[in-house]
Amino acid sequence: MKRYKLIALDVDGTLINSRYILTKKTKEALKKVMECGIYVTLCTGRFYNSALRIARNISVNAPLITSDGALIRDIYSGEIYYEKGLNEEILMKIIDEVNPYPEIKLQVFLRDKKIFYGKSYQMAQLKRFSAFARRLSPSGVINYLRDFVLIPVENIKDVGTLKIYLSRIYNDKKMRDLLGPPLKAVISGDPARLSWLWAKFDCMFGKSVYITSAVKNTMDIIDGEVSKAKGLEVLSNILGIKREEIIAFGDNYNDILMLEYAGLGVLMGNAPLELKRRGLPLTLSNNEEGVAHFIENHFNSTFFSHSQ
Repeated sequence: MKRYKLIALDVDGTLINSRYILTKKTKEALKKVMECGIYVTLCTGRFYNSALRIARNISVNAPLITSDGALIRDIYSGEIYYEKGLNEEILMKIIDEVNPYPEIKLQVFLRDKKIFYGKSYQMAQLKRFSAFARRLSPSGVINYLRDFVLIPVENIKDVGTLKIYLSRIYNDKKMRDLLGPPLKAVISGDPARLSWLWAKFDCMFGKSVYITSAVKNTMDIIDGEVSKAKGLEVLSNILGIKREEIIAFGDNYNDILMLEYAGLGVLMGNAPLELKRRGLPLTLSNNEEGVAHFIENHFNSTFFSHSQ
């Protein structure tokens, strides 16, 4: 039987529940496997600072994979192992295509902050948050605000200023070294318009970009060589681990390549029906602590034997 040495976890819809809580049971299950010498990390679409609190909370013992694989970084030393940004010309074309539609929102992920094309990212997030805040516990409210509202964001409301700022990042070495390259574009809004833009970008850019989604009415665009699967490949090489020795957990479309790359890709019970039809192993939903359930059911087997 295979002996697994690395667990890679998607965050939203997988590791944490729909109330933005990392449960004690899940945290203890991960601690148990790490005490046996198994690596545990996050492989998330979030940008680095939005994933950092959770990574510290579970004390991951391997570098983080963030921005859907575009950045791999150690949370303790800050060392960057891999970073791959969007092509400048492509990002500028994306901005030009989105700009005529005020109902469409654009974010650009950098290494340590976001750029928001609009008046106020925080106000937009708080408006979204107000729609479901009542179902959250006080801890869930705090977690959401820390991870999605109280984060470093540069608000830019003029398209010309946005393009000049991004151009400086691409072409000014000091600025690029400080901020890192634009890693990911996130576009959200009207579903019909998004569908149209998705098809247009697919036609315009082909394999130069990878387009995926993890949130309803949202489109994520990264470089064509980037994905969570690529992130796992890079990290496994760093750690000296074979892909067959990886377990990955995920729930959404941006997780599929990762789940197919890993030796064992586990799909959450809350995943869309379309993904469940792919025949991947299933665990319980994130609200039923599916990650902990899977680990506890297999912990005493040779799945988690590991020689350091």
